[in-house]
Amino acid sequence: MSDHTQRVEPERADRTRPWPVLVALGLAGSEVGIVVGLGPVAVAGLVVFAASIAGILADAGYVARPLPFAAKTGAAFVAVGAVLAAHGTGTVPITPLEPLSGLASRGAAMVVAGFVTIGGAGLLLTRRPADERPDR
Repeated sequence: MSDHTQRVEPERADRTRPWPVLVALGLAGSEVGIVVGLGPVAVAGLVVFAASIAGILADAGYVARPLPFAAKTGAAFVAVGAVLAAHGTGTVPITPLEPLSGLASRGAAMVVAGFVTIGGAGLLLTRRPADERPDR
């Protein structure tokens, strides 16, 4: 007779991840914040979007460390947001963007979200134990 008291369940490979929902919430939150004029909602949505993209890529194995990728995404937000804000205020005229309106507020939200994302990634990276940091 065999003993069936210890049953080992195989690990499921199809575990559900929260990233797709967070991507959708981040994009929707950022656009609702822009349309309604709520800057903090727009910034929070963009930060959630950047963090969830970094999480997706880390889970899929495309990046080894999600925090540096999130910081690079934040830097891209700062660069694109600065261009949009400069055009929206009339400092740098860009001909293809002339028919668009509200670019100054969108650019400002992207710049702030970029700095928050960079700061958050840096803060989380420094709070890791010394033996888990990637520079060691």
